[in-house]
Amino acid sequence: MKRLIAMVAVIALMAGMASAAPTMYGSNGLFRTISAKNAGPMNYGIGTYVYGWRYVVDSTAANPGTTTVMNMAIVPQGYFSINDMFELSVGTSYLMPSATYKLGTTETKSNPSGLGDSRVGLKFSMKAAENITLGLYGGYDIRTMADTFKATGGGYEYTGGIDARLLAGFGFGAANLDLNAGMYYDMDKTPDYATVDTTDSKSIYPNMYIPFSLGVCYDMGWVTPFVDLSMVYVMDTTAYPTYTTGTVKRGLMDNPMWAGAGLRFYVLNGLNITVGGEYNLLADSSANSPYFSDGEHWHAILGLHYAPKAEKGPKVPATGIIAGKVTDKNGKPLAATISVAGMTFNADPATGNYTAPGIQIGVAPVEVKADLKGYIAKTGSVVLTKKHKKTPATQDFVLDLKPIPQSDVSGKVIDYKTGNPVPATLTFVGKKTVTVKTDANGNYVTKLDPDNYKVTAAAEGYNVNNFGVTAADGKPVAVKNVGMVKVKEVFSFNNINFAVGKATITPEIETALQPLLKVMLDNPDLKVELGGHTDAVGSKVKNVKLSQARADAVMAWLIGKQVKAANMTAVGYGPNAPIATNKTKAGRAQNRRIEIKVVQ
Repeated sequence: MKRLIAMVAVIALMAGMASAAPTMYGSNGLFRTISAKNAGPMNYGIGTYVYGWRYVVDSTAANPGTTTVMNMAIVPQGYFSINDMFELSVGTSYLMPSATYKLGTTETKSNPSGLGDSRVGLKFSMKAAENITLGLYGGYDIRTMADTFKATGGGYEYTGGIDARLLAGFGFGAANLDLNAGMYYDMDKTPDYATVDTTDSKSIYPNMYIPFSLGVCYDMGWVTPFVDLSMVYVMDTTAYPTYTTGTVKRGLMDNPMWAGAGLRFYVLNGLNITVGGEYNLLADSSANSPYFSDGEHWHAILGLHYAPKAEKGPKVPATGIIAGKVTDKNGKPLAATISVAGMTFNADPATGNYTAPGIQIGVAPVEVKADLKGYIAKTGSVVLTKKHKKTPATQDFVLDLKPIPQSDVSGKVIDYKTGNPVPATLTFVGKKTVTVKTDANGNYVTKLDPDNYKVTAAAEGYNVNNFGVTAADGKPVAVKNVGMVKVKEVFSFNNINFAVGKATITPEIETALQPLLKVMLDNPDLKVELGGHTDAVGSKVKNVKLSQARADAVMAWLIGKQVKAANMTAVGYGPNAPIATNKTKAGRAQNRRIEIKVVQ
């Protein structure tokens, strides 16, 4: 009988894998292996199992009596997941065993029934990886075992027990594997069977269990087939009386080891029916002692529960990888930006290679875009399948340069002195060279690619004019009018009035020198001679010296205004080169002048 009670307690202590129903003692699972998984926030399961068995121990010489044992148990239980980490569970059992012992014609019957121990449990679950869940389970068995299960003679004291386990769950698609291992401390007291006095309750039996279980299930939607294997190793050193004389200690074969299988049918939303059975592989030690008289036998199990399937949260779609290379038409790697499914990735500048992981696998093709400044963007379509979870789908790109927007350049070429149009040829030198001629009115128009250009304007009989032009972003270039200076052209400025006998630049003279400065700045490459001229009044020697001083003063002033000194020479001609008569006041005024003579 003690063995029967112990087996009932073991069954009450076991639990099962997560398949949206309580186990045989409350926590989310199947028959005996506690699931590491959590059923989902604010989820619950309630219901009951009914199981029974019958076995017969035949008469032997050592045990002349025949023992027939039957049992029926109702196991109500339930769980409640507080959140996605913690679960509370509770359960009990109502046991209805019967035993008949027949010795010769004498038959003895025992039909105790009553409540078994009740358990409250707490489970903690956490995700260790995408398909791996780890957990801790603790259960406390509250002393509710009915006194009708106590053996004649007393000595029994039901106290309960404490269960602690490590849990691990591994998902493989619709399949799931769970492992349990831990320790159970049994606080129930029983007599010391090594003594004659069976009322002695000083010992604690058994001190400790080591439970281990493994279970596998496969969720097919409307039905979940499952199998599990569980064993309890009892750390018991008590010496038990045998059927004859002497004592015997618990051996390996005196520990229960259950192999079970079943089917769970989901008949309505949350309502499921479990049918199955299990077989005790080890406990067949009836020849050792009456206290181990359990024997090989089957359990037939039926369960009816309301337990919504564990909420898995939003389904995480499968993702794949896209990879490829971006180059130009010559095979040069390009550091392009890759856009796919709302995400961006950068190609390696050195190789042009890119990798785009985490792209959702679906029926529709995935659009991939490669973009780089200055190049025409390109797109491609990729169909991702399951094989692309690890092996990337390939999408390469060859990008073409964008057509470069050109800038409009226009202007007019004129004679610098007269303002008349000049037929000229303009050469724009950059990455490309562009040549354009003026029309009859001196106008020119052309288009330029973005670049910085050195421009040369050339016309027969004129000095070359050099200047720069910048074309950018297709914007029109500001009008570039060009003034051409004839070869050996002379510019005369006779309104530059120095004080009598002086060569000092006054503010009035600076104002008068502005046209002269403009000529030099507009034609920075001209080689010129600055000639100082006087009238014939006074000593010729003094006038030559004075004109040289005035020419030097003008040259120094021009140098101060950023005119190149190397392009100028100053010469004092005095009265030696008159352009008008010195006999009149007006003529003498014309002769007092500064001239620019183009040398080159």
